[in-house]
Amino acid sequence: MKRFTKSAALGATALAAGLVSTAAQAQVEVITVTAQKREQTLQETPVSVAVVSDTQLQQSQIRDAADLQTLVPSLRVAEFAASTNTEFALRGVGTSSFNPGLEPSVGVFVDGVYRPRTGAAINDFLSLERVEVIRGPQSTLFGRNTPAGVVSFITKEPEFELGGDAELTFGNYGQFVAKGTVTGPLVEDRLAFRLDATTHSNDGYLTNVPDGRDMNNRDRQNYRGQLLFTPNANTRIRFIADYGEIDENCCAAPFAYYDPVDLAALVGLGGTAVPPNPHGGFIAVDGDVNTMLETAGASVQLDHEFENFTFTSITAYRTYDEDQNIDADFSDLDLVSRRPIGQDYNSFTQEFRLTSTGDNRIDWMTGFFFYDNELEFSNATPYGVDSRTFFDAASAPQVAPIVSALGLPAGTGGVTLLEAFLNSNNATGVGTLAPLPSGNPALPLVPAEGYVDTTHGLIGEQYGYDTQSWSVFGQLDFNITDRFTFTVGGRYSEEDKHMSSDVNVYDPISAFSFADLGQDLRLVSPTTCLNPAVGDSCAYLVPSLLFGQAQAEALGGDPTLLNTLTALGISPTTPLTDAQASNPDLNPLLGFRAFQNFPPVNSSDFPTDRSDDNFSWNAIASYDVTNNLNLYASYSTGYKPGGFNISYNAAFTGAFEFQEETAESWEIGAKGSLLENTLTYAITYFDQEIEDFQSNNFVGNGFALENAGSIQVSGLEFEGFWAPTDRLFFTGGFTYLFESKYGDYPFAPCPDDFDASDPFFQLCVPGNERTNPFGVTALFNDLSGDDRGNSEFVGSITGTYVHPIGDNMEAFIRGEARHTSEYALTTGLDPRPFANQDDFTLYNASVGIGAADEAWQLQLWSRNITDEEYAKGGFPSVGYLGTSFNQYPGDPMTYGLTLRVRY
Repeated sequence: MKRFTKSAALGATALAAGLVSTAAQAQVEVITVTAQKREQTLQETPVSVAVVSDTQLQQSQIRDAADLQTLVPSLRVAEFAASTNTEFALRGVGTSSFNPGLEPSVGVFVDGVYRPRTGAAINDFLSLERVEVIRGPQSTLFGRNTPAGVVSFITKEPEFELGGDAELTFGNYGQFVAKGTVTGPLVEDRLAFRLDATTHSNDGYLTNVPDGRDMNNRDRQNYRGQLLFTPNANTRIRFIADYGEIDENCCAAPFAYYDPVDLAALVGLGGTAVPPNPHGGFIAVDGDVNTMLETAGASVQLDHEFENFTFTSITAYRTYDEDQNIDADFSDLDLVSRRPIGQDYNSFTQEFRLTSTGDNRIDWMTGFFFYDNELEFSNATPYGVDSRTFFDAASAPQVAPIVSALGLPAGTGGVTLLEAFLNSNNATGVGTLAPLPSGNPALPLVPAEGYVDTTHGLIGEQYGYDTQSWSVFGQLDFNITDRFTFTVGGRYSEEDKHMSSDVNVYDPISAFSFADLGQDLRLVSPTTCLNPAVGDSCAYLVPSLLFGQAQAEALGGDPTLLNTLTALGISPTTPLTDAQASNPDLNPLLGFRAFQNFPPVNSSDFPTDRSDDNFSWNAIASYDVTNNLNLYASYSTGYKPGGFNISYNAAFTGAFEFQEETAESWEIGAKGSLLENTLTYAITYFDQEIEDFQSNNFVGNGFALENAGSIQVSGLEFEGFWAPTDRLFFTGGFTYLFESKYGDYPFAPCPDDFDASDPFFQLCVPGNERTNPFGVTALFNDLSGDDRGNSEFVGSITGTYVHPIGDNMEAFIRGEARHTSEYALTTGLDPRPFANQDDFTLYNASVGIGAADEAWQLQLWSRNITDEEYAKGGFPSVGYLGTSFNQYPGDPMTYGLTLRVRY
């Protein structure tokens, strides 16, 4: 087996790189990283970086990026709606994956090649050498889309000695994993190859009650082939080609809470009401919930060493072909069930670098980067066949008083009521249900098919989105003394984007204002009607009086009217028209706004071109106090370009495009070792601010994408390794956030569902409409200064004990724990209990036995051994009129047996 060594280098996770040696004295290993695009030891790298080795990945059964956060407390990786909607966040800063116009704040690189979408990096790992998680803005060396940090995957290279390995895993939930590698020479000392392959499947953790389908399953394949050519001692050429497939029924979100109105309508129409428990193992959907993804790419890296510098060229081309189907209402009624989404892109990247070599007073690096990406995106969302019936049933209790006042049949629902009212009035402007003022224009005509018809509510979107970017960068390391180094670097970037759009939204019910419509209602005798003693019906047919002088006369002559209006919350100095636009007691038609799911928007509303440019830079001072202690302080900036809102949802806020996101960060850190290198540590204080944060909040019937002003994050990171004996090893680390808040966010979208009595949502109560910078007048919350709902503390610890068995075998036992404090499940900061996750701890364990020379190993393992129930995310239910809520459940307890062989 691989010798388990202690490290003088630092990194929470790389410090325990393998299994323990039976030697009397464990040796010190120096860990090499490329966080600054040159090989350095982890201790001399003056940035906050965590490293996870290949052995740790095996021991912890970490198979993909979502598992990686087990060993890196500052990293959060979560799947939402589909496997490819995976979001990476560092220090609580990340970007929503629910709009293809948005790009990630955490840059993902594989062997130095940028992956434009995090979905392109979620497949199972293949023969990784290590993973480097570099925290804080990294735009100087890594370029665009790294204001929060970088996750860099480094794979194993071909070897000039014939060898290989294989792995088989069998586990609960029908889990099956097979991996294989073969490598060796094609031409001795000149040309070597490597082939890697993996397949991973399981049955999923949820069962669909109506048809018995497995949900949230795994079905993945990943393949990679490599050639390494070394024509001479100074030149290396590495060619990599890869292909991956994902075909999964993911990701279903069971109900955590049913609004009584929604539940009654669901059951009344024959839907299956699974008990509201995201961890119960069951869900009921009628549509597809699946993701199909194919990714492929090829890259060539050329390294040539000259006398005083190295030239590096990395050329890459990648493709991404995705099809999603989402049952958006997550029920077995056909409300908004068919939502096919397609996203395809191809990208080309080219990087040239010149890097100084040798021992110099000034080390330097300079380079050029070019990026070209062409993306196509499509989406279609119609009303389902059950939508109208469901909306009528769900709204019937709310509109019952109006139905009674107008003499319509008892039980008439909201959609039918609206059609009856409009059909009664729209011909002449004067109707039988509610007389209109003379000269009032005709009301909207009801379509022949009626409202909420399966041929309406239809969204058809197609976009073409092209991006070209180039940048030049450089960095200088001034080695002022043997112990003190000052580093300064910068990158200048320019970017152009072009978008074409074909957007068709046809939903007549969303095309007019219920506030304006309600102001057209009146009664012949408003004073009499507004007297509560007359009866409830008067409260639902409101006068069309304009306040001002007429109001003063009415109030002055009728104290009953004054008292009634005061009870309804109307100020004597406020125009009644304003109150009717916001007060549902005066205008009950405002409740119909819940039916307005698809606001009118046209292709002409979307811009077509934009350009950005940016200069990012960093400065670092590092000092080796002793051979065992390094101190550093740094300032760095980061950049993510602006873009276009690729969604009809742009109509919610009027933000059809968004501006660039920039970051700046201060860090102070120490890396050191104690007790003869048996205890090593790294500690970092960071203070980070992001301006014009690109926020994409889900509000119940869509996403509101806009620049959120600023966010502020500060905290402490710690990582450590301790080897009290040559057989017992511990690693640990934590991230503690002192603050993670919005600095400035005055026009945050209001959620579709909220408690109007909660002071947090006081600005979302009708009557507080404001006009945002895009000219949209609506209800907006002000989150300035509010906490962003991130976990305050995340910490992990591992312990490994290895015991020799005879001369040729070793056994080990390993335990892991990761604690996460409470966090919000939505970006809208919904305070309801089911919209927030309490703190929890996950425990993992494994035991194994194998040959000391790594020829074979057998491992019994379990993850989440206490079967802890937790949610990864959540959202207000889609297609419902009440306040129902869904959650994405975390993985339950899993266990299995893994056999590895190597030759």
